Amino acid sequence: MRSMVEGAPSRAKAILKAAALATALAATTSLAACSGLTPVYGDHGIGVERHAFRYDKPVSRLDQIIYQELVLRLGRSSDPSVPLVRVTTSSYLRDLTRTNVSRPSDQREAVVTARIELVDVDGKIAFTATRSAAALYTTDSQALAETEAEREAQERAARELAETVRLTLLGALANPA
Repeated sequence: MRSMVEGAPSRAKAILKAAALATALAATTSLAACSGLTPVYGDHGIGVERHAFRYDKPVSRLDQIIYQELVLRLGRSSDPSVPLVRVTTSSYLRDLTRTNVSRPSDQREAVVTARIELVDVDGKIAFTATRSAAALYTTDSQALAETEAEREAQERAARELAETVRLTLLGALANPA
């Protein structure tokens, strides 16, 4: 005669198998409902191809960083039939902490925002979006170090933003309006 304790592990295994099967079935059903999505990566993903664009001239250092990253990952074309990408950036700095202690180091954040426009051959704006990225940095009472930390944080945020812009452009190509 088996005791209740001996049957517990096999019952727990059966329950776990049933839960795993139910989870797999729910995930499959959920993914089947998303048939309108285009994958970015993989054999049939839109990110596999190189999508060469024309790029507007950068107005600021942050624009230049974003354009450089896009050219590196997507490619550049001089063909006038290829869409033009126009990125306009703005940035601001803000304090993250407040204190009454004299001369502490301050936690700050640099936020870079980009307005993205995809201009078609006729000069019409085919797609527009706004995206932002932020980077943290620390300052203290040294003015030169503070200036360099601000610049470096803005450039880090611009590089992160470039990846978001790239994915936004790929999404716009996958789902043209």
